Amino acid sequence: MDNTKDIKFFHFNWPGISWALLILVLSSITPPSFRIPDLFDLLAPDKVAHFAFYAIFVILFTYGFSRMPSGNRWSRNQFSIPLFGGIIYGGLIELYQGHVLTNRTADYVDFIANCIGSLMGWALMRYLSKRKFRLN
Repeated sequence: MDNTKDIKFFHFNWPGISWALLILVLSSITPPSFRIPDLFDLLAPDKVAHFAFYAIFVILFTYGFSRMPSGNRWSRNQFSIPLFGGIIYGGLIELYQGHVLTNRTADYVDFIANCIGSLMGWALMRYLSKRKFRLN
C-alpha cells in the first residue's frame, strides 16, 4: 500500500481533521447547566452553534481537498465528499451521544441543524468556486 497518498491526505486536510476531533470532544463533554431553549427553535444558540460547527467542517475539508493534486480522487470530489462527510459525521455524533455516552442524549433536531450547517458550508464553497475565487 502506498503511504504517500495517506500522508498527502493528512497534509492537506489536517485543519478539517482537527475540527472533526474538536467536534467529537465538545460532543463528549457534559454541557454546563442552563435552560435549553425549545428544541424546535432552529435559531436557538445551541442550534446556531451546530450550524456553524458543521459549516466550518465542510469548508475546511472542501478547502483541503481543493489543494490536493489535481486528478486525485479526493480533489475530483472536493464538494461532495465534505458535504456527505459532514452529514454522516453529524449523524454518527448524535448516535454516539445517544448510545455511548451516559451524560448526553441524541437529538434529531441537532442532527437537522448539523445537516443545514453542512449544506450552508457546501453552498458557500460552491458559490466561491463559481465566482472563480481561488480555493487553494
